[in-house]
Amino acid sequence: MWRKRRQTVRNSIVLGDVNQFMKDGPADADPDREADRLREHVLFRARREVARLGLQQPTMIPVSWRGSDRWVQPSRAVLGTDPGQLSGTVHRIPDVCRDLPRHQVVVLGEPGTGKSVLALSLVHDMADAPQPGDPVPVLMSLSSWRPAVPMRTWIIRQIRQNGSGPAARRKVGAQAAAALFDACRVMPVLDGLDELPQPLRARAVEAIDAAIPKGCWLLLTCRAEQYEATCRAGSRLTRAAVVELRAVETRMAIDYLRQSKVAGDRRWDAVFEAIRGRPESTLARTMASPLMLYLTQTAYQASVTEPTELLSGKEYASREDIEDRLLDRYLPAAYAESAPGPYTQTRARRYLSLIARQMGRDGTVDFAWWQIRSLLTGPAVGLAFGCTWGWFLYALLGSGWGLATGLLTGLVSLTAHAVVRYELKQVYVPEGALRGPRALVRHYALIGVGSALAVAAVTGVCVSWWLTRDLNAQAPLARHYGALVGAASGAAALLGSAWGSYQASRLWFWLTGRLPRRLAHFLEDAHRRGVLRQPGAVYQFRHERLLRLLDARAVKEPYRSVQGEWSASWRRWGPLLPVFATTAQVGSALVVLGTVSMLYATTSGVGLDYRSGDKPGYGARTVACAPSSSDGSCTTVDVWSWKVPAGSSRHTVWLPATVRDRSIQRWSGRIGARGCAHASVEVTLALTGQAPAAFTVRDSSDAPTADLPHPVRPERRPVSVTLRRLDHRSCTLLVEWTGPGLVDDALEPVRKRLGIEAAGFPARVHTENSRITVLRNTALPPIVNSASRVSSRYGNAWLVCT
Repeated sequence: MWRKRRQTVRNSIVLGDVNQFMKDGPADADPDREADRLREHVLFRARREVARLGLQQPTMIPVSWRGSDRWVQPSRAVLGTDPGQLSGTVHRIPDVCRDLPRHQVVVLGEPGTGKSVLALSLVHDMADAPQPGDPVPVLMSLSSWRPAVPMRTWIIRQIRQNGSGPAARRKVGAQAAAALFDACRVMPVLDGLDELPQPLRARAVEAIDAAIPKGCWLLLTCRAEQYEATCRAGSRLTRAAVVELRAVETRMAIDYLRQSKVAGDRRWDAVFEAIRGRPESTLARTMASPLMLYLTQTAYQASVTEPTELLSGKEYASREDIEDRLLDRYLPAAYAESAPGPYTQTRARRYLSLIARQMGRDGTVDFAWWQIRSLLTGPAVGLAFGCTWGWFLYALLGSGWGLATGLLTGLVSLTAHAVVRYELKQVYVPEGALRGPRALVRHYALIGVGSALAVAAVTGVCVSWWLTRDLNAQAPLARHYGALVGAASGAAALLGSAWGSYQASRLWFWLTGRLPRRLAHFLEDAHRRGVLRQPGAVYQFRHERLLRLLDARAVKEPYRSVQGEWSASWRRWGPLLPVFATTAQVGSALVVLGTVSMLYATTSGVGLDYRSGDKPGYGARTVACAPSSSDGSCTTVDVWSWKVPAGSSRHTVWLPATVRDRSIQRWSGRIGARGCAHASVEVTLALTGQAPAAFTVRDSSDAPTADLPHPVRPERRPVSVTLRRLDHRSCTLLVEWTGPGLVDDALEPVRKRLGIEAAGFPARVHTENSRITVLRNTALPPIVNSASRVSSRYGNAWLVCT
């Protein structure tokens, strides 16, 4: 085989057709052979599906149809025939397609009337017994089409997918599929126009009408009301006759049930007599639905069942009662042991029941993957954020701050998660729903991972920067805590994202046996079996009564939707909704961190008590008032003042009013002078045991006070200010100290907890009988107290021995 294939490649190269070979196969392939290969596999798939559904056991339900009298038909001149004269049964649809000059048909019907079965039957019959001139019918589900893909490209992809598999000797290439379609050798059988989102149906109809070449065959199925609404909006198939499925006649229903039972089975006689004698009865009207007729045959096939129970007016007084009884047998029929698939009837019912409960909880008939949410998910998101930031504030400030921060961030995180989840807005689905369920999962996986990485980076950088700036932490320590907090925040953000919550809930439900491990695969399998339908990015139960049977809380009139009904306020911010909850969660934690920094920075002042020297004048100055304040709610600051005549000086000594277990870092406030033009004063601020700070202030100006050269351990040390006039002008200069006092190191306890030494603390060398303090980089000699024995300068450092 390989030798023959190499020879084929060699011949293709010689003939210059290597590209054709790589795309479509051997160069000698012709359209007839490609069409035969495609028909072979289409028939294989159709036979397998017909067998799975039991459509020929023993015969198909004789559903009839006629030309629709709705406002949907093209004119008689366009069709070349009178659409009102079109009629027949499901087996005659291929003949109608052959007889119509345009070879295009639209099949309408209500839910449960057999539109999809008719489409499958047409594909099976035309592929099994083709007549001269027949194209290859290819069944395609319109629910997977989106406007981002041109209709012609999408149809060619569907042809290629149907042209590969175990029944085909090789895959149909792209060029071969395109050539077959353009030559009208393929008949697209488009099932489920109504499964597209409502805004897309008109665009789909227009795209189909433009993509199908003149003379090409086509069949389209849709619910009647949806297609009529689309046509009234101005979009319709201009060359397609429209037929509408009718209810099953009583006589045909009896014949179908009679053929389905074994000879001599008398259980059905009373049922047949009741239906025949009262064709308008509740049971007869129920049997007019092909779906209910099929379920009746399936439910009472076993000899131990009694179909006469359907005649009980007490238990089955209404059509809804009968349908509930039959729909209860729908899942066993759809998941029969003979049907191929990994899901048994019991498991499928358990999985679908959970999905129905989630829909009932949300008050909607739409189901999307992000609706899967266990009761543990929200608290888990709040716990993740609360533990992350609670632990960090505990490491900084102790258990009180840690507990408060954990509760606050956890509550905000849980609230933000619950808000978007309650309104079903945690995923932004535009009305067009350009992505299907699987593509939407991948899309939001990228959003979730990207958001988590962004959160990890932002929080890690913020924490590292804060530790370095405010706590003077060394880079390794800052990076360590930044990495820990950033990684934990990123993991919490991923858990709180739509994709992360879905994965966590799905994993929990799988571990507890309430959902399969591969939920997307199960939903696609249920859609293939006809249990679910897929309008856009969501799923719906094909029969809403089945939804209510699985969950009694399911609503009849949905009051929420996961798509299509966006208020103006939500629509404006729709693209930002995926990161709304994450922003609120991380923002609350960063606000707490910023609040802690501000609180410690604004509550660390140390007041001064007058001790001796020139006593200043005491006053206050208003610095800020509320915008609409009428009750005097203004902020004031203390102001101390001295009058310094020419050639004089002032000296005042204080003691710190309070002594905290924190080191003093700097002087507070500003010192200014006024009242004597061109005058200046030298200001010297001194703290016992520290180098004084001296600076000059001129008239009509002020200057900030200075930092201490080195932090001072908390002791009750005298504090002094000396004011000395530098000019000889005769006027008196008024010197004011606004916001007087000292500022201690409010974050020193935090540094101690993290093992960080305050920047600038003097290094101390202990000797046997003395303590040597090395004061580096001081510009002036240190002031020593009475206990000091030695004070000398060595290089750029002062040594004080006591």
